[in-house]
Amino acid sequence: METRQNIIRIALENFLVYGVRAVTMDEIARIAGISKKTIYEEFSSKEELVNSAIEATIKEYRCDLDEMESIDESAIDHLLRMTRYLREAFTSMNPLLMQDIQRFYPKCWQKVNEFKTEKVLQNIIMVLEKGKESGDFRMEINSELLAYMRMDQITNTLTFNYSRSSYTLLECQLAILDHFIHGILTDQGRSNYYKKLQTQEI
Repeated sequence: METRQNIIRIALENFLVYGVRAVTMDEIARIAGISKKTIYEEFSSKEELVNSAIEATIKEYRCDLDEMESIDESAIDHLLRMTRYLREAFTSMNPLLMQDIQRFYPKCWQKVNEFKTEKVLQNIIMVLEKGKESGDFRMEINSELLAYMRMDQITNTLTFNYSRSSYTLLECQLAILDHFIHGILTDQGRSNYYKKLQTQEI
């Protein structure tokens, strides 16, 4: 089990930096200090390794979201916490990772989409409803519709062709999140948001 987890960790670290297709099983074996045969004793194919690496990532993200949901804080505090989380998650992520998964690993991409629908969507709806109750978010917004739109924003930046742009994945994610936040704030919410921005690091 330790060998298997170490292979997954090394594979994921390199997938995040270089994308999936650019990382070979030979390279993973070299970095892990094991033979390629040992990898294939744990994983029948590269596809199985990719699936296992993404499943491990989804499990980690799910735990992180569960932890954030358990914290008793305002919707704006949650948004700021999520902004910090996205900054950490996307700072080192190469967009090729999700582009490769979408194009070449459809079963894995399906798992990503299932996680978004089952967990991320519900998290966004929960925060939007909480913000509406506090008066920080506009009452007239359709929480479910905006949650779907927010998920599409995240996905679109992950699959965007960055070779045609000078902007990074992180810059795009943060710019779109900022635009989304300002579209849902009331005057009260905007005032609270800027006050918290002055006292919290994001």
